[in-house]
Amino acid sequence: MYKRFLIVISVLAVTLAGCSRSTEPTPTPIATALPATAGFRSRGGGVAASGGVAPARWTSLGSQTGGMVVEVLVEPGQEVVAHQPIARLHTADLEVALAKAQQGVALQQPILDQLLDGASEQTIARAERDHAQQVTQAELALTASELELEQARARDPEQDVAAAQARVRQLELQLAGARAQNPAPEVTIAQVELERANIVLDETQNEYNKALDRPWEDQSMRDAWAKQLQQAQLNYRLAQAQLLRAQNAQRGHAVSLTALEAQLEEAGIALAQAVDAREAYSITLSALDTGVQAARANLDYLRSWENPYLDKPSEGEIAQAQARLEQARLDVAQIERQIDAAQVRAPFAGTVSEVHARVGQYVMPGQTLIDLGDLSTLRAVTTDLSERDVVRVAVGQEATVFVEALGTEIPGRVAGIAREATTVGGDVVYEVVIELAEQPPDLRWGMSVEVEIDTR
Repeated sequence: MYKRFLIVISVLAVTLAGCSRSTEPTPTPIATALPATAGFRSRGGGVAASGGVAPARWTSLGSQTGGMVVEVLVEPGQEVVAHQPIARLHTADLEVALAKAQQGVALQQPILDQLLDGASEQTIARAERDHAQQVTQAELALTASELELEQARARDPEQDVAAAQARVRQLELQLAGARAQNPAPEVTIAQVELERANIVLDETQNEYNKALDRPWEDQSMRDAWAKQLQQAQLNYRLAQAQLLRAQNAQRGHAVSLTALEAQLEEAGIALAQAVDAREAYSITLSALDTGVQAARANLDYLRSWENPYLDKPSEGEIAQAQARLEQARLDVAQIERQIDAAQVRAPFAGTVSEVHARVGQYVMPGQTLIDLGDLSTLRAVTTDLSERDVVRVAVGQEATVFVEALGTEIPGRVAGIAREATTVGGDVVYEVVIELAEQPPDLRWGMSVEVEIDTR
């Protein structure tokens, strides 16, 4: 956290000193007071402050356009050169738009060339052929429209209504007749006959059984009852068949009624449609007549056509074609800039300090993706120099910087003083940038320092 904070505060100080070459926007610095560091030996005659080490130039890089991150090309600690690609956003949609824009240029260029150079004989002949085909098609369309109107006028919607009404009356009569021929009584009669045959069969069977139980009677008596039983059985089966036939006739009658009712319903719909068609007949004739007039007008227009390729273009037509071509080229250039903006590049050579983006992440325009710093030149930046002490500090004054982590003092010189204060815990503080006379190899971005400025 402290390292990132020092990155932020160094930018404003470097900008005030006029020594930074970065053109990237930087966030508003936030100062944080640091505790005194053991081991620092104050020489007196100056002001002291805490701070940290930061690059002379650094930036937080983002994309000018939002979108999904499809590639991150660097890792923390990696060194990059100026203009090196370090991240890329999704550009498939832009590439499709670019192809369409390029097609627009390809379409507009020959149009302008033709206006400037004049149409070729081939172009003139092709236009004549196309026009002849259009005339032929217009003639066919007019003939078809006139034929449709003639057929509509030949139709009498009253006849259709009358025919539909006759059909409805016919089906109503058929349905009434079918309902009058109800086979229900025949079913009842057949049921009664079956019951009678069943009674006779039971009685005959009973008498035959009794005859079998009287062996002393003459055999002729038993034979007679056997014949009567056989006849009763035949009569019973006949009654069963007659009942089945009556029931089948009743079911068939119900099916016929349903079919007639459905036909009557369909006939009613057809009658309603015929009535609607009769009411809309005049509107239909008017629409067809309008269609004939439109087809005739179109044919007349085509017959009066003159080949425009035989005429010289006006200055206005040439200017419009040039404007359309220029606009198409501008569209291509704009989309190319958007595609280029979707690829984040290093503005200067440096070292990647932190990578915030990940593949698949959707980012907003300007959102920080990567922090980059030039570690070739490190400086010390104060974080808690009070407003009472800053009035004694001037650019060019000598300073001593004690690096806590290295236990080393490094001479330096005041390179910049913030013109705007920051507030830390209610205290007003100013940032001061110290150029270091030496760059120890172990000196790193974010190390804590104690600074004493000689204000004598």
